[in-house]
Amino acid sequence: MILETVKIKNFRGYKTETIVPISNLTAFIGKNDAGKSTILEALEIFFNNSLVNCEKGDLNISADNNKIEITCVFTDFPTELIIDAAIPTTLQKEYLLNAQNKLEIKKVFAATAAKPKEKVYIICNHPSVDNVKDLLTLKKAELKQRAKALGISAGNYNGNVNSSIRNAIRESFENLELKETELLVDKEDTKKVYDTLKTYLPLYALFQSDRQSKDDDKEVSDPMKIAVQQALSELNTELQHIKDQVRIKAIDTANRTLDKLKEMSPDLANELIPEFKTEPKFDSQFKLTIKSEEDIPINKRGSGVRRLILLNFFRAEAERLRAQHQGNQIIFAFEEPETSQHPDHQEMLIQAFTELSNTGNSQIILTTHTPALAGLLPLDSLRFIQKTGNDRTIELGTEAVFEKIADTLGVLADPISKNANGILLIEGKSDVTFINHTATQLKKGGYINQTFKDKRIALVPIGGCGNLKHWTTLRLIEQFAIPYGVMLDSDLGTNEEQQNRDKIQKLKDNGIKAYLTRKREPENYVHLDVLNLPADSTLNLTDTCDAKVLIAAEKTSRKQNVLENYWTLMSTEQIREVEKYDDNGTERYEFTEMFTDLLSIVQ
Repeated sequence: MILETVKIKNFRGYKTETIVPISNLTAFIGKNDAGKSTILEALEIFFNNSLVNCEKGDLNISADNNKIEITCVFTDFPTELIIDAAIPTTLQKEYLLNAQNKLEIKKVFAATAAKPKEKVYIICNHPSVDNVKDLLTLKKAELKQRAKALGISAGNYNGNVNSSIRNAIRESFENLELKETELLVDKEDTKKVYDTLKTYLPLYALFQSDRQSKDDDKEVSDPMKIAVQQALSELNTELQHIKDQVRIKAIDTANRTLDKLKEMSPDLANELIPEFKTEPKFDSQFKLTIKSEEDIPINKRGSGVRRLILLNFFRAEAERLRAQHQGNQIIFAFEEPETSQHPDHQEMLIQAFTELSNTGNSQIILTTHTPALAGLLPLDSLRFIQKTGNDRTIELGTEAVFEKIADTLGVLADPISKNANGILLIEGKSDVTFINHTATQLKKGGYINQTFKDKRIALVPIGGCGNLKHWTTLRLIEQFAIPYGVMLDSDLGTNEEQQNRDKIQKLKDNGIKAYLTRKREPENYVHLDVLNLPADSTLNLTDTCDAKVLIAAEKTSRKQNVLENYWTLMSTEQIREVEKYDDNGTERYEFTEMFTDLLSIVQ
């Protein structure tokens, strides 16, 4: 299931019900004490109530009642549920979806005790007519009695299946008088439905920026716990087979016991029914941790090291999930990921978050008030939080809001030379080296007439064409009133490919000269001859491989330096060789044509 919206009421700084849209990547931005972490902790209470517990003191000081409410709205819920007799039913048939046909679950905590217990409601467009509105709370015998009282023939339903009896009763009414209902899930099939739904809920992992240090530090143990849960979810078929076999053999033993009991006390035996009360919890049986050298606890290392381990957990997950899509949805919630990290690591973390959010079964939620990190975030992921008295407001999606964010955090555009005639927006600093060297060599060979330096076209790294840094840079460009173009990596073969194509097409539709590389990124064009590889090397660069990682591993160098170290060794002939491609029988040259067009922005 995918979390689409969270609603918070009477929880800490959120008095009135505040609706918070959640996307694949969501970033909460605001000043300290604006209420960013509160949303992450409200979700922790909703999904786990363990790392953060709901407490009496969490009630908003101006609340007009004692009820803390946390509501989550989901899409992509299971099409079928089995809640009795192994016969499937659906949320639609049971009228358990809201008016927008989404699954909405509310948890209410009455702040009358130090540790309030939850009451769970499904907010749904439910029948309100008498004799139908309470069907999910009735036992099988009561359902049969209700059907009989309504004159419904037993031949119209399967008397051993509750959902079949409920369906027959509902079909006997012309108008069910549907209305929004808060259906308490506390008994009979309402509880069974929710118990089943819980197995489909996303895994939620909250990584806090400030916590006590202990041997099982959550910064390390939580990712490993998630790893165990993921492994179990991927082995669900095998585990279900084990559970079924245990259930069959155990119930068989119980039935044989009852058969013997019938010989001594038939009346007592007929009253007894074998039933499993709880499902086994396999995840509690597996413990996974990471030790440092000489058995030094990870928590005794610096906070930067611990969070660096966490950073690479995310990067490893991005790599794994890029190639597969299975198991439960995972929500990674991360407070201030920039804490104790070098700026280079911050950029890598945002890249890992972006990749994870595009895998299809991961959502990323984070908070930040660091300008450098916020500048790298996609515009559509931003949620701006402001404190208004004893309440909070959340804004997203307009230029006015982006202006507020940039002003609040101090996000600055990259500096642009005042004598620039034009601007070319590119992804990163290494792309400056790539473009300048390529243009110089193509001019040297007579394939283009001028370089970007010759035309005083400034090369400005902005990370991506849909992030806050890009937006602030464009505002600066507007002040200069000079033309600009865009050249970005295509990320061919990754989950970001289509997103990049859409962004570039939008720019083109607005009359901007905008290009993506035909291959994944500039490193994929490196000529093998400049690498000076040993004779037994098997390195092969494809259009979609992670070339900078492969080259860095082969040459035992840093992947961030691949273009600086090796592209600058490329000759004109080698560049022409790697840029050549076939277009329906026509020989074409990618960078020669692309640069010629981009250079034309300045006449």
